[in-house]
Amino acid sequence: MKKHMRIGRLLLAVLLLVLAFTGCGKKADSSVKTGIIGAMDEEVASLKAALTGKKMTTVAGMEFCEGKLDGADVVIVQCGIGKVNAGTCAQLLINLFGVDRIINTGVAGSLDAEIDIGDIVVSTDAVQHDFDLTPLGYAMGELPDAGLAMAADPEMRQSAVNAVKECAPDIRVFEGRVCTGDQFIASGEKKAYLVSTYGGKCCEMEGGAIAQVCTLNRIPFVIIRAISDKADDSEEMSYLEFEEAAAYRCAAIVRYMIAH
Repeated sequence: MKKHMRIGRLLLAVLLLVLAFTGCGKKADSSVKTGIIGAMDEEVASLKAALTGKKMTTVAGMEFCEGKLDGADVVIVQCGIGKVNAGTCAQLLINLFGVDRIINTGVAGSLDAEIDIGDIVVSTDAVQHDFDLTPLGYAMGELPDAGLAMAADPEMRQSAVNAVKECAPDIRVFEGRVCTGDQFIASGEKKAYLVSTYGGKCCEMEGGAIAQVCTLNRIPFVIIRAISDKADDSEEMSYLEFEEAAAYRCAAIVRYMIAH
């Protein structure tokens, strides 16, 4: 019964967001071109459907969809799962499409007991938790070219937080570290390790690679994640049940950011 109530609240919140971002308001600077990356189709499908003047380009097996989203220039792309896909996608957006900033949207597992399914996490920074050069004297997760934690753009962070608060004030939003690795975290032991080692708020499989590429290219970025599961082996783990609704929630927030 409690699980069905949570599903109902999540779907209602998604509907509220969709209604909210279609309202009038000041438009974003049309001179800024934004790249929007999602790992799975559910994370970008609703955004692609809203584009006008679409132009499709396929590179490296990825379909880049250019057009106008509420009057702003965007390129929307499904990168596929994992760090290699995500990093490749981000570099293509920069080199071939000339984006000025990148938003990574999608779902994640919670690493904080206070952050529940349906909540939103906006990145303060990102780490790659599975990167290990410790035998060479580096800290776990430390990248020789980008450091340990790659900071998200402060203005984009604030814009994302504002989008949640303005669209649907009943949705809780948290800011914190995103932990990225080529692993789907579904173990209480692994979850505890990520918390104790990195102090992360959520875990996923793409954001840290996008953060690295953006950092090296000096392109502002932010990662926005809707929580779809608890990243452990508890009975509360509901990834398949919540993934689609959580993805739509994140997409709604991204669209509101673009339009305001």
